[in-house]
Amino acid sequence: HRIGQTEVCHLWNLVAIETREGAVYGRLLEKLETARETLGGKVYDVLGELFDARPLRELFMEAIRYGERDDVRDRLFQTVDGAVDVENINDLVVRKKLTREGIDPATIKTVRDEMERAAARRLQPHHIGSFFEAAFSNAGGGLRSRERGRFEVTRVPPILRERDRLIGRADPVLQRYRRICFDKAAVAGQPQAVLVAPGHPLLDSLIDLTLERYRDLLARGTILIDESDAHESVKVLIALRHAIRDGRLTRNGQPQLVSERLQFVWLDESGKATNAGFAPHLDCRAPNESEIERFSEFLEASWLKDSLEDRARTLSVTDLVPRHLEEVKSRRLDDLEKTEAAVKDRMRREIAHRRHRALEIEAEERAGKNTRLNSQNMHRQAEALTDRLNLRLTEIAKQREIAPLSPEICGAALVVPASLASPAASTARQQRDIKEGPGPVSRKEIELKAMECVMQYEQELGFEPLDISDENRGYDIESRNPKTGGLRFIEVKGRRADAREITVTRNEMVTALNSTAKYILATVLVEPDWVHPPLYVSDPSSLFGAEPRFNEVARSITLESIKQSVDARRSA
Repeated sequence: HRIGQTEVCHLWNLVAIETREGAVYGRLLEKLETARETLGGKVYDVLGELFDARPLRELFMEAIRYGERDDVRDRLFQTVDGAVDVENINDLVVRKKLTREGIDPATIKTVRDEMERAAARRLQPHHIGSFFEAAFSNAGGGLRSRERGRFEVTRVPPILRERDRLIGRADPVLQRYRRICFDKAAVAGQPQAVLVAPGHPLLDSLIDLTLERYRDLLARGTILIDESDAHESVKVLIALRHAIRDGRLTRNGQPQLVSERLQFVWLDESGKATNAGFAPHLDCRAPNESEIERFSEFLEASWLKDSLEDRARTLSVTDLVPRHLEEVKSRRLDDLEKTEAAVKDRMRREIAHRRHRALEIEAEERAGKNTRLNSQNMHRQAEALTDRLNLRLTEIAKQREIAPLSPEICGAALVVPASLASPAASTARQQRDIKEGPGPVSRKEIELKAMECVMQYEQELGFEPLDISDENRGYDIESRNPKTGGLRFIEVKGRRADAREITVTRNEMVTALNSTAKYILATVLVEPDWVHPPLYVSDPSSLFGAEPRFNEVARSITLESIKQSVDARRSA
């Protein structure tokens, strides 16, 4: 289309099949259509490469000259059939495509799985929203809730308005905002809302101020209470930042980072270090005053005086870092190899073309012809392209120099089970155990039986379940639909048959809110000699009520409300 054109254009290529060259072209179109049905639009990505050995123009010329001979026509058809071959086209696509997406079903499946997992763990909108509300209030800002999911910023404190200049931002932080939101679905409306997300000057200034004020607390560490009592003893949680760099340097001379990851490590008194999974601290709370009085006995433990940082770094270097490095290498090296091949092919052809033209122009100049082009200019263009090619190849070589940087410890916490933190919490736990377990069956056995029940139930439904309960992702099972390839995420809650409620953690609630219909809350009631069929609640966000606030780590849901939800959905 031409710029400014308002009408839709249609373009037809007309082929006269009765002509000699039209017969060859018709055969070509038939083969291309067959390949297109199999491979989709990818057939046109490499159309120019199919006839490298013998250009299509030559085939048409031969058809015009000798098309009446059956042997020539049969040979031309064989040439077309051999070129437009599905396997041949797919090989060309794999070699030429600079990205791996869309090349084969296995790659598509892997990419889609990672996208679905990333969507379940994303920060926007719920983590960002709860952080902003708490941190903005702490900074002295004024925020009012308006329409659903929308807020009015009545006052932005001067310390935030000045920060955009300190961190070098061009776009200013305003004094007030009529509407802001954290979910893009809430942008539309009157007045239109501003989406506050990473990169927005107000959020960036707030994060920068928060880190400036409290970064020293990360280095000093803290004490957290694990309300879920996931561990029976006190543990230390270490947060490490790990980065992968290549051989390039930034403008200020620092290594160019190509991947960065926050990793968590559990340390126990036996000296064992284990992967803590994704953000386990979000399911913990700050201690109250009565609990703080008991912490001296935990802090004086001899094992806390050992080199905890060294143990965390050892696990990171021997396990977490190599896995991170391998993921980055497997993705980037393959892409760089294809990029280098494409750069060489394109630029060397350009260089050869200009050198060839320079020689032609020189011959015309010697013959005394008046040429528009100058041979010396053409030689200089070829030399400039050669220099550019060498620089580009040097840059690609530096990008191949992928190596890990040393893990950096950026925070630590002593995590105390709630049952050990205070007698009141211990009593509450005992009372809850009376309602939920252990009884004739221990809590651990109940959880195992519940997991086995749901895994078997998923298989009976025709799904392919995978137990990932040890990875703390906010759900226990990834279950794949073999027909569509899609994943669904299942959080399993095992309880005694006479239990009255279950507890969902902050991570579980936010993951469910992020995943909506892909998330299932599966509650399994267990008796000493019988396991009830699981109660499935898809998209359980309606059971949670309001989304969790910044300092909320868990919420109780009655089994009666779960049963009512299951019955209502069955009726619907």
